[in-house]
This record gives sequence, structure tokens and C-alpha cells, in this order.
Amino acid sequence: MKLSKKINVYAALWLVLSWIPSAFAEEVELVHYAYANYLGSGIYRTTGQNASLINLPFSYEVAREEKLTYGLRLPLSLGFFDFSLSDLPGLEFPDEVGTFTFTPGIAASYQYSDNLVIESYLDFGYARNLSTNRNVSVHSAGLSSLYYFNVANYDAIWASRVYYAAYNGNGFDANDSYAAIQMGAELGLPYKYQLLGYTYQPRLFVTSFWYFSEVDFLSHKQFANVDDSNNITLSNSFEAGVTMKFDQVLGYSWLGIERLGISYRFSEQFSAFRLLFSFPI
Repeated sequence: MKLSKKINVYAALWLVLSWIPSAFAEEVELVHYAYANYLGSGIYRTTGQNASLINLPFSYEVAREEKLTYGLRLPLSLGFFDFSLSDLPGLEFPDEVGTFTFTPGIAASYQYSDNLVIESYLDFGYARNLSTNRNVSVHSAGLSSLYYFNVANYDAIWASRVYYAAYNGNGFDANDSYAAIQMGAELGLPYKYQLLGYTYQPRLFVTSFWYFSEVDFLSHKQFANVDDSNNITLSNSFEAGVTMKFDQVLGYSWLGIERLGISYRFSEQFSAFRLLFSFPI
């Protein structure tokens, strides 16, 4: 990839990220940063406040043996507390990170048939809140099936997933976990366009989540003295959005993004505008 093209791509990416409004560096964990790599990028809004997370789902394919593919997962998430749209005219980009989450893992994909792919992963990593100087250990695992089919001139994917994620405080009393089932469908439009010299296909998707155990979005006991009545939990949520799927990875094969998109996730007392950099379901 030419250097000038890379610069244009990442400049455009910064413009996308600049739409995220600021969150304030408080003791309260409005959206728990330990789950950042599984919640995904977005502007998460609960109880009238925002939290901004950027998730970069890097990965690397290690080997392929007939129908089985092995790879490394290298997801990285950052939370910004001091950046808003008003900073953009002056090109004042974030100069510090509020939270950091890195959960490397292994992944396997099995081509069961021409239309069906079975995937699995296992992650173990680390997350840190730089405003409170506390960190947690994070682990997660999941199993998925992807079914590919066509509807007239449209190519589609039906995805079903089951996964869990959990964290434990390092040096302080904090722990939580949740498990979920996710189902959804993605439809590719029979058109191709170009952005900064890259060809992409527009794709639409809808998906839903059901949680075996409720997801806690406010860690009141571990990080601050907050009334339990302010706690936000989820038992289900729904999401819809659109992505641009590029014919080639933007950046390097192991440190790049394959899509750009936006979606809206919602449930009772919870909503999120999400930025997307990978397959959204």
C-alpha cells in the first residue's frame, strides 16, 4: 500500500473518531471498560451521561490446514474522557487515554460446508482505568456459526453466537461476569463504490442479544459510593446499522480494519451509537 494512501485512510479514520463526544473523568465507571473489547466502539449513554470507547479488533491468521484456520486475536480498546466535537476545528486531538483494554487470544475457524463456518475463540488479557490507577484481569470465550446464503442478487449471512466475558480486580475487590446469545443477519447490496481509492460494498445488518446474566454497566461498589438505584443492567438489547466492507484491509493485514460503519444499539434505560471496524454480528 502506498504511504500517501495510508495517510489519507487514517486521516479519514480520525475524522470518524472525532464525532465521539467527551465523557468526564469521574470515579464512576459508566460503561465498564473491562468489557470494552466485547461491547465494541461507541458512544454509550446510560442515566443521561456518555462514555466513549474505541475498539480496534486487530487479528492475524497464523495457519490454514484444509478446512481449519488458526489465528491470533489482538483486540485493543481505548476510552477517551477529554475529547469533543468542539475540539475538531482546532485539530485538538486527544492527548491522553482514560481507559486501556488489551485482551489477546487464539481463534479457530472450521469450514463445515460450503455455506457454514464454525468459529471459536479464547481471550485472556488486561484492562486499566488510568483515571483511578486500577486494573483488572479479563477473560472471555465464545462459539459461533456463520451461514452464508443468497437472496436474489443480495449475498447474506446469518450469524449465531454464544459467549461470556468476566473480569477480576488486581489488588482490590472487584469482579463480574456475563454470558449472552447473539443472533443476527447481514445483507450485502449488489453495488460497489470507492472511497479514497478503495472499493467497498454497502451492507446492512440487524442483530439482537439475550443475556443469561445481566450486564452491569455501573460498578458502584468497586469504584465509588453510588446509590444502588442508579445501577444500569441489561437483560436484552437490539442493534441495527450499515457498514462499508472493503475489498482489501485498510492498513496492514494484521494491523488494519476491514470495514467502516455505524449502528444504533438500544434497550430499556440504555442506548449506544457505535462505530464499527469489523463484521458487526
